[in-house]
Amino acid sequence: MPQPPRPTGLFLFCLSLLLLPLRLQAQEFTQNFRALNAFYIEAGGNSDTYAVNYDRVVYQQKKFKAAIRAGIGTNLFFLSGEPAVYPVVPVEAMALLGNRRKHFEGGLGYTHRFTDDPELLQHMYFARLGFRYQVPRGGLLVRVAVTPFISPNPDSRIPGTGVVPRLGFSVGRSF
Repeated sequence: MPQPPRPTGLFLFCLSLLLLPLRLQAQEFTQNFRALNAFYIEAGGNSDTYAVNYDRVVYQQKKFKAAIRAGIGTNLFFLSGEPAVYPVVPVEAMALLGNRRKHFEGGLGYTHRFTDDPELLQHMYFARLGFRYQVPRGGLLVRVAVTPFISPNPDSRIPGTGVVPRLGFSVGRSF
């Protein structure tokens, strides 16, 4: 009875070359982000109702990352209680600590409401403590945070320095 041919060394070498890309693809997750830019919409958080934001990771070393953020929003959904529609601009410096896709996020920032109404807060300083899910190579970005703000405006509806607790939820894309 004839014997089936045995794999030769050349055949095994070629087979291993074909399987090598599958092995390398399994190591997709790294500590550092390759997608340093992000574009997302935040509901609540550092603006009155929502803001469209851009952020960029400017430094990363192992588990630590630093980012900056700027956005623009409005009070459009609060028209019944507000005297007019006005833009809101949040800016923020953030620190991220974590592995691969999951990070704790903290930050300090400033939000300016562009309104002339003396009864409304115009300058708000805020903090952020939350969670960030971001695919390192780009893709889905989700953020959930507690974002209390402090306003030093003494001539607003809130007497003295006001501390207002807020929550924020963001969804977008990193690239």
